[in-house]
Amino acid sequence: MHRSLLLPCSLLVLGLQAQTPGEAELALALAAYEQGTYDKARQHADSALALNDTLYGAWKLRGDIRQRLQDLDGALDDYGRAMKLRDDDARLFVSRGAARITMGNIKGAMKDLDRALELDPDDPDIWYNRACANYMGQDVDRAMKDAQRALKLRPEFPEALFLSGVVKGERYREEAGIAEIEEALRLRPDIPGGTMSLAMLYYETGRYTEAIDLYTRVIDSGADGEAEAYYYRGDCHYNLEDKEKACADWRISDAKGDRDAAFIVRNYCDTDEESIPKKPVRKRKNTVIQF
Repeated sequence: MHRSLLLPCSLLVLGLQAQTPGEAELALALAAYEQGTYDKARQHADSALALNDTLYGAWKLRGDIRQRLQDLDGALDDYGRAMKLRDDDARLFVSRGAARITMGNIKGAMKDLDRALELDPDDPDIWYNRACANYMGQDVDRAMKDAQRALKLRPEFPEALFLSGVVKGERYREEAGIAEIEEALRLRPDIPGGTMSLAMLYYETGRYTEAIDLYTRVIDSGADGEAEAYYYRGDCHYNLEDKEKACADWRISDAKGDRDAAFIVRNYCDTDEESIPKKPVRKRKNTVIQF
C-alpha cells in the first residue's frame, strides 16, 4: 500500500517573503500535490526546475509526483538528481525506497530504507515501509518486527496494524490477526485488500456467516479477486449445508475462470451428490500487500 511520505506543506514551503520565481513555483507545486492534483503539480515543478535546477525540494517533489503518476523510472531519475544536491534527508531515501518496492527491487529498497533509518530512526513510516519490503521479500519474521516497531512509535497506525495482522494470520495466530485487522479497518476502512483478508481469516476460523458478509462486500465493491470471493463465499454456504447458495456462487466463480469451482460444479452441483467427491485442496491464500 503506497503511502504519501511527504512532510506537510507548512514545513516545506519556502517563506513567502523574498521568494525567487523558482521557489514560488515550488510552493505552488507543493500545494497542488497536497490537493491531489498531480498533473498540475508536475507543471509547477517543471517550471520551478526550468527557473532553477539547483532547487533540491523541486527535484524531490517532482520525483514524488512522478511516483504518484506511476512514472517510476522518471521518479528514480529525479531522486538521483536530488541526491546530488543533498544526501542527508531521510525522506528522500524513503521515497526512493517506496518506488523500488513498487518496482519489485526489494534489495535496493532495503538499502534505501536502512539509510533512512540511520538518518531518522524514530520515523514510523520508515519502519512500516521496511516491514512491507521484508514481507514482499518473504521474510515475515523481520516484517513482523518492523511493523511492531512502527506501532510502538505510532500506536494507531492502520497500515502497520493490518500488516501485523496479516503476518499473524499466516503464522496460524488467526484470532490475534483478526483483532488487529479489525482495528486497522476501524481506523481506515478502505485499506486495499483489508476486507478480503479479514474474510479469509473468518473463513479459516469457521466464522462462516461473518465471512459471507465480507465476501459479499468485496463482490459488491468490484474489487480485484472477485472470482475468489465467489469461490470462498460458496464454500461458506457449503459448510453451512446450503447447496443451492453454494452452487450459485461456484457457478459464477467457474464462469470467471476458477478451476476449483469448475471441478465442483461438474462433480457436485450438476449431480445429486450430497457432498463434494474428492474436494480440491485449495492452497492457503496469502495476502498481497498493495504498497
